[in-house]
Order: sequence, then structure tokens, then C-alpha cells
Amino acid sequence: MSNHADQADRADRNDRNDRDTESLDPAECVRRLTVGDQILYLDEAAAFVRKPEGTMRYYRHLGIGPRSFRHGRRVAYWKTDLILWLTSESTSPRGRDNGAHAHARPQAGRSQAQNRRTREGG
Repeated sequence: MSNHADQADRADRNDRNDRDTESLDPAECVRRLTVGDQILYLDEAAAFVRKPEGTMRYYRHLGIGPRSFRHGRRVAYWKTDLILWLTSESTSPRGRDNGAHAHARPQAGRSQAQNRRTREGG
């Protein structure tokens, strides 16, 4: 890949990250810390919600996970936002209603034609 293409790809990823995450507003940070909220980094947040770190990264990539932000070079979460996200997940037992799961990669293995033949009895 050329240097120009690398820069364009990096800029695209940065734009996507800026769109999908909340910026860390200093006033909001002070307010949250004053009321006792905590900043949890990816590994701590994953342990808190009992999901693998890879799943948390994937949810963030799809935009279906808890609200997150960059804290320096690291991805961070407010503990309150994790609790709110868990609450919203528990109130929708049939999964996500917004269709976000449709953005996930298709499962490897059987093709759609093979699945159709199986369903049709052929």
C-alpha cells in the first residue's frame, strides 16, 4: 500500500472513531469524578461486564457496545455507562432491535446455497 493510501486509511479510521465515541469533556470528567463515577479501561470494563476484551472491541467497532472514549491512547468507559448499557441489554431479551447485529461478519462454513438446500430438503 502506498504512503498516501496508508494516510487516507488512518484518517478514515480516526474519523470513524471520532464519530462513534464521546469525547472526554474536562467539565464532564470533573463532574462525574466528583459524584463518585470511575473511569475503567478496556480490560477493567470487560471484567466488569464479564465479556472478553475482544468482544468489547468488536462491539465498539460495530457501535453496539457501551459508550466509550479515548483517554490518551487507551479506550476508556465510565462505570455508570457500563451499568446503563447492561440494564438496556437486560431489558431487551430478544436481542438488539436496531439491526446492529446485521453488520457482523457472516459466519464461516456453510454457504447460503447449502443452507437453502438443507431447508428445502434437497
